[in-house]
Amino acid sequence: MSQIFTNLSRSTSLSLTDSFIGNVQRSQTSLANIEQQISTGRSVIAPSDAPEKAAAILLLVARLDEREQQIRNAGLATSSLNSADIALRDVSDILLEAKSLASSEASLGSNAQTRANQATVVEAQLQALIDIANRQFQDISLFGGNASLGRGEPVFEEYLGGVRYVGARDNIKGDFGLTQPLAFNSNGVESFGALSTRVESKVDLDPNATAQTRIQDVNGAQGLGVRLGAIDIDINGSITTLDLTTAGTLGDIETRINDAITNASPGAGAIAVTANGFTLTAAAGNTITITDSSTGQAAIDLGINISSTGGVPTVGGDIDPRLTELTNVSDFGIPVDLLSGLQITNGAASRTVDFSTANTVQDMANLIAGLDIGVRLEINSAQSGINLVSEVSGIELSIGENGGSTAEDLGIRSFAGDTDLSDFRLGLGVENELGADDFAFQLHDGATFNINLDGATTVADVLAAINTAATGAGLTVGAPGAGGTDFNLGLAANGNGFVFEDNTAGGNDFVVTQLNTSLAAEQLGIAQNAGAGNTINGDDNATVQAESIFTHLIALRDSLINNNTLGITLAGEGIEVDIDTVARARADVGVRARRLEQQEERLGELQLQEQSILSDLRDADLTEAISQLALLQQQLQASLQGGLTNLQLSLLDFLR
Repeated sequence: MSQIFTNLSRSTSLSLTDSFIGNVQRSQTSLANIEQQISTGRSVIAPSDAPEKAAAILLLVARLDEREQQIRNAGLATSSLNSADIALRDVSDILLEAKSLASSEASLGSNAQTRANQATVVEAQLQALIDIANRQFQDISLFGGNASLGRGEPVFEEYLGGVRYVGARDNIKGDFGLTQPLAFNSNGVESFGALSTRVESKVDLDPNATAQTRIQDVNGAQGLGVRLGAIDIDINGSITTLDLTTAGTLGDIETRINDAITNASPGAGAIAVTANGFTLTAAAGNTITITDSSTGQAAIDLGINISSTGGVPTVGGDIDPRLTELTNVSDFGIPVDLLSGLQITNGAASRTVDFSTANTVQDMANLIAGLDIGVRLEINSAQSGINLVSEVSGIELSIGENGGSTAEDLGIRSFAGDTDLSDFRLGLGVENELGADDFAFQLHDGATFNINLDGATTVADVLAAINTAATGAGLTVGAPGAGGTDFNLGLAANGNGFVFEDNTAGGNDFVVTQLNTSLAAEQLGIAQNAGAGNTINGDDNATVQAESIFTHLIALRDSLINNNTLGITLAGEGIEVDIDTVARARADVGVRARRLEQQEERLGELQLQEQSILSDLRDADLTEAISQLALLQQQLQASLQGGLTNLQLSLLDFLR
């Protein structure tokens, strides 16, 4: 019997102990939770604390982190744009001073010494402008666009007697919570006019489609790009639906369609990438038709909404691949002489380059950059051809042939048949005398003929007018180098300029003389006397320059030094245009800065709203938490006291 009481006593004691410990632990856990809520201010510490709220809380936390970053971005960007605005204000002030100086020095009362003295003032203004153009804000170039530049690295530098811009055309953009990223600096093109623009190709290189051509790099059969989706392939009445959404290249399209045809009906036919797009060929005895599935546009955009029957190939629509840096030069759709190369002159520096080692357009650009002559090769905005751009303001650029047809083929010869006469003399143009003859040719045998340029607008028109006049004078006419003719004419095989050859014999000079009051021959660069020589090589009067702030200040400085009244006047007119350019750039910067300021305010408001919602979901009610803490402390104290009393009792106490 005593053993039984002993066992009962032990059992009862253990039960009381377990109950006591469990109560204490639960109270302590609750106390710890409440104390953590009070110390952190949050009722939800971990997702398990409130699973029904976890997703919303995590989303709001991520959104607030994003808002905080966007607000910091907007503040930094606004400061950058405000710095650019201040810099452009300083530029405008300098230009206004330069314009006033040019106006006063263009008067006939100024003398050479006064102008020479004023040239030093303009030189100081030029240096000040270079300093302003190189300003940075927190290592961000205010006028370098999105070019990668280090701290203090200049975006404008003196080079080859001019000022070179090594920045980009596009600006740095940031995420500020707007529908699209917004640019928060400027660049040398929009603010200073820093790059030349005339050597822009009119030649469409018409790249061929290849298996490697990216779908994003084609204009599509409708000129709308390619909207990928599902297509239906009907093979002898059996339709297979194929999803092209994830295709990346034309080769992917080719492979997937051919796999679908093979899987449905082996040997029924195939599709292939060809020069302009795709060609579908159904094998003999088969018919394959491709159409868009449902409301898709992939087939029509890819030019493959076509059908082929019985072994007859069907050529799809021209999807017009765009020219990119990755385009292989062997895929140009027109013949281009890549071996002869170009003669490039920029200021006093001249280089010759050929593209015989180039595999891609990027290789061509690298070869041009490697000349270190301040010229860059760019793909035009239509992505159909290339441009050559001078980076150096204040000097003249010329792109000519090197014995072949490279420049003409690429459409980048600065003195070509389609060059406008209005582009001669850096935009001053060729001024012929209306209703009268402008100049005359005299050959060695005494033959003469007059040229009237009325109606001529291009270099080709000038050549045509001279050809017509020479033929009308009874002369046989050919291209330079031709034999058995009296007179040859054309453009220089090397470099630029008109070329005329006199194949006649006699004691007269071979000469081009101006007639009446016309200066057209001089302005065309052909008012020359070859004497007993057989060839007149015209001057290149169709050079190109960047119409920039720096160009016009350099022109003003040099015209003052040379006591050139006309040059001073023209430079002043250019500076007046520059003032308007800077005003537009400053207005654009101001609009963007104001937009960012407003966005920063909106972001702050959104941040407050989201913080309020998050607080409702996550934050603790401190008043309630403190009350619960006091209650739990009382409960714990009671549990401890009750437990102590119960543990001191024996089984006999319960049996009494």
